[in-house]
Amino acid sequence: MKVHKIKRGYTVPVKGSPEPNILSSSKPETAGICPVEFKGVKPRLNVKVNDSVKIGSILFHDKKSPELKFASPVCGTVSEIVYGPRRIIEKIRIKPSGEDCEQHPNYRHQEISSIKREQLIDHLLTGGIWPLIRQRPFNTIADPHDQPSSIFVNCMDTAPLAADPEFYLKDSIPEFQAGIEALKILSSNINVIVNAGVKSSIFANIEGIQNYGFSGKHPAGLVGTHIAKIDPVSLQKKVWYLNAGDVVKLGSFLLVGQYPSEQIIAVSGAGIKKPAYIKITSGSQISNILQDHLKDGELRIISGNILTGTKKNPDSYMGFYDNMITVIPEGRDRKFIGWMLPGFNRYTYSRAYASRIFLGKKYDMTTNQNGEPRAFVKTGDYEKVMGIDVYPDHIAKAVISGDIEMMESLGILECSQEDVALCSYICPSKIEFTEIFEKGLDLIRKEIE
Repeated sequence: MKVHKIKRGYTVPVKGSPEPNILSSSKPETAGICPVEFKGVKPRLNVKVNDSVKIGSILFHDKKSPELKFASPVCGTVSEIVYGPRRIIEKIRIKPSGEDCEQHPNYRHQEISSIKREQLIDHLLTGGIWPLIRQRPFNTIADPHDQPSSIFVNCMDTAPLAADPEFYLKDSIPEFQAGIEALKILSSNINVIVNAGVKSSIFANIEGIQNYGFSGKHPAGLVGTHIAKIDPVSLQKKVWYLNAGDVVKLGSFLLVGQYPSEQIIAVSGAGIKKPAYIKITSGSQISNILQDHLKDGELRIISGNILTGTKKNPDSYMGFYDNMITVIPEGRDRKFIGWMLPGFNRYTYSRAYASRIFLGKKYDMTTNQNGEPRAFVKTGDYEKVMGIDVYPDHIAKAVISGDIEMMESLGILECSQEDVALCSYICPSKIEFTEIFEKGLDLIRKEIE
């Protein structure tokens, strides 16, 4: 196994990592899915209010590609369809009742490798499983008509307070192996990425794949870092990818023939009483998941990690691709002449406060930005936290000026929003690199469509 050591990067010293124990949540009172989170998809409904659905029933499909379907995570009745501006479908709410599932053909483990590629793709599309497979560049759902250069399976995560797949997927190795067998049909080049710091990874002993180990600070665990080091992308060369949990869901669907309705997530952050892992019903409302777990006070709920996650209301649902919920206090306080205080207990990436001398110390961080947006100041720090060999500040300026040719030449196609999240985090000017890069990638994607 070849090991890549990422020398650049930064580990955010935040408190609230999940303890290695798995709890169970109660049955949800409402569940659902948010079509707006699927980039590039124009949803067209297959259901209406008061329709009965089963686990795996198709709720909507893509208007541009009707074969791309999205399934219900629970059995019940469609209680509400929430529309946003310009009639965009924001949420589909379902009131759960029963455990009925749509039954699809299932396979024994030894039968999976004999499935034809076209048959497998049609099977995954029909069952609503295909959206688990994404592609670079552009970080969109994979096009089933394409032939990828390779498929990456990410079995590690270095994001702040991240869930550890070595722990929460330890009882799902048969499903993981079945998922890998299916991916081998879709591409002859399967790259499984494991944490090089783990002595004997549970994901490392799979036949017919290429194993790579990555070590170092965040973003060593991002798929963008892995792709850049092993099989870089371009407009002409696409790469597909999944995380380990998605491969388990894919394998479970093939073995059982039913849409996976349960998953294990991490609930972490300073706003949680006892951070832990929770086994939930997929599509559960966030308020149901966090019931009895929240501390008092004004809190921000984030689906995903603190760098790239999405702010959520308690009545919403966690992201389709997320495996964690982070809760941190809202930072409303402002310290009087704070810039003059030594700051022994105030976190800093730079040397602005004396706390910089306490290496290894972790902090109860809040949402406070500790400053306002200001002029773009070049510090030379952005490249120090990037896992990809690009200049994020130069790309950001090219995006702001609308220079598509310059963006491409500087390497924006190798990046996604998550790859530049640390740049936003450490930026003294409070520049939102993630939003700028998303705008640039969308501009290129619309140009070539």
